[in-house]
Amino acid sequence: MLRTVPAAALAPTALATSDMKTAEAAPSQQQQEQQKMKDCNDKRKEERARTGVKGGTAYRKFLAACLKKAPA
Repeated sequence: MLRTVPAAALAPTALATSDMKTAEAAPSQQQQEQQKMKDCNDKRKEERARTGVKGGTAYRKFLAACLKKAPA
């Protein structure tokens, strides 16, 4: 005996697969942003050692400029 499956029964599976692809893409983007923050923080430490400029305002200004730059 052959059993037929209605098309509506397959639709939720297709949606779940689509949601999984979106969920898998998100960590990759998040990891890239985290890596960029780590790189900018390392650059800030180097600049601070070189120039001696301290303070939260200088840090925020440097970080904003660093994060706006295109990735190398």
